Amino acid sequence: MLLKKLGKYEILNWVGGGRFGDVYLARDTILEQDFALKIARTRQEDMSMLKGEAKLLAALNHPNIVRFYNVDVIEDKLVLILEFVKGGTLRDVIREGGIEIEKATETARQISRALRYAHEKGILHRDLKPENVMIDDMGAVKIADFGLARFAPSSVLVADRAGTPLYMAPETWAGHFDEKSDIWGLGAIGYELLTGGPPFLGDGLEELKKKIARNPPIT
Repeated sequence: MLLKKLGKYEILNWVGGGRFGDVYLARDTILEQDFALKIARTRQEDMSMLKGEAKLLAALNHPNIVRFYNVDVIEDKLVLILEFVKGGTLRDVIREGGIEIEKATETARQISRALRYAHEKGILHRDLKPENVMIDDMGAVKIADFGLARFAPSSVLVADRAGTPLYMAPETWAGHFDEKSDIWGLGAIGYELLTGGPPFLGDGLEELKKKIARNPPIT
């Protein structure tokens, strides 16, 4: 059944589902403003993951990172209140046929600014990919799901690698993350923006892993 209302929020639309919750476009009926609500599923594990994400996001305030406003319990549901980005994802841009070199360069520059800011605070993204990069109606970049992979158990990461592996640095396959891992992800995204395809492809995870570790990018 589609959620219609949650506390003071009127639910306007379901935006998508993540690892630990569903995201809705909602209107604050008091402020008369739109927000993105990330609502944890009922499992205790999912609620714990979103609590961890909220604590991390509260430390970030940058124009190129989706803004976090608050976390609350509304009608027994754990809810993250986030900036709603009017626009689409970088994946949408790629599907529509790519992007001019100048725009690709500016997009990469904005992503790098957000990464530098977060890294200076000791925070990694860990799952940078086109689906997690929002582009608003004015062309500004907004990175979403910052650091969420940090709170996922290794079993979840392995099972949820359908799209993520294409942007994973060699060391991350063994669970080792640092600033360079995020920079690798940015490089893979930039490559795809300019060429229309990811730098590495393989038939299955093991072949992809080997190509990322040993082979040069596709030319």
